Amino acid sequence: MFEISEKVVYGVLGACEIVDIATPPIKGIEGNYYFLQPIYDSKGIIYSPVDGNHTLAMRTIISHNKAEELVERAKNCKEDDALNEKISPSQYDDMIKSQDVDILLHMVRFLYDTKIERAKDLRKMKSIDSRMLTMAKKLLYGELAVALERDLQEVTEEMDSYLGR
Repeated sequence: MFEISEKVVYGVLGACEIVDIATPPIKGIEGNYYFLQPIYDSKGIIYSPVDGNHTLAMRTIISHNKAEELVERAKNCKEDDALNEKISPSQYDDMIKSQDVDILLHMVRFLYDTKIERAKDLRKMKSIDSRMLTMAKKLLYGELAVALERDLQEVTEEMDSYLGR
């Protein structure tokens, strides 16, 4: 069970803070729910049942050490064979839903490579690639910023400079 003030990753919303555990103020709903406030999004409060019948996965934020490892991998992404493997668009949804930061890092790296290659031919990214890049960056960079206790914009600029070259 998670605690109030704990930071978690919730589905494709990304980093959230548990602001309360109570019954939501919605008619007909009973039982305890986590009241989740997205950290980098002003969508309002999300309610998730405490009893474990989650439709979306929820897990704790990665550790500070794991976040630093990911930043180091990003710095050396050109030499990291695993980050340079091709990805099929049919894998995108499963990769996003996995909540696996290593997979998200690979995805961001691959999609930046795709963007660079298309730009060389004076072409734009395909819309699916563009949407998935935005989503993967939101999930990965948001979690890194929380784990490293740094500003999201700062983390975004740093990671983009590593992965987007």
